[in-house]
Amino acid sequence: MTTRRVFAGLAAVAVVLSTAAPARAAAPVARASLGSADLVLDGEPATIETLAPCAGEVEDATTEGGGIEGFAEFEAGDTTCEVDQGVASASVTGGRFRLAGLAQYGGPELIRIADFTATCESTETGSRSRVRLGELSGVTVPSPIPPNYLVTIPGSEPDAPPIATLTFNEKTLTEPTDGAMTVNLLHVRLFPDGPTEQVTGDIVVGTVTCSPS
Repeated sequence: MTTRRVFAGLAAVAVVLSTAAPARAAAPVARASLGSADLVLDGEPATIETLAPCAGEVEDATTEGGGIEGFAEFEAGDTTCEVDQGVASASVTGGRFRLAGLAQYGGPELIRIADFTATCESTETGSRSRVRLGELSGVTVPSPIPPNYLVTIPGSEPDAPPIATLTFNEKTLTEPTDGAMTVNLLHVRLFPDGPTEQVTGDIVVGTVTCSPS
């Protein structure tokens, strides 16, 4: 059985707390993180805890990055979350992201993002978002990236299930729609159709959530 080393950089978080206010039925929400991973590799859990999470009325967070050795790695990045006069905004700025772990199953040797940003903003009239990719290698995507753009990494044998799916600019809206939005720059699903529980899981890169009042 392979033992995998999980590493994470130190995170520095500065939080500004406000005086508690009377509860409201629907307060604006802003959340963000550089990313995370929750995998099972060779039957063993391998995780990257949420990097640089921010949430609340005003909060900034930074991280030196983190990774799963030989599989995925985040470099340093930062996040900002703010709620100001009913407007919720969140942003994440990341350095290099590397995904090398698919090669052992027959996928690309390396999927690399040089740098990235993701932002969202919500007001009483709704939400909007924007994502930006630096240089991307290993797979190709159009520019601009349409919402929920799917790249499938096929299996190494004919008729084999896909090794992974990569969803770029993944947008999730609440149901019924109330203007709330979560956007992931990239969501990797490992062996989404099986066939084994020995290798499975998700990696999320650059996530922001905004919800209006």
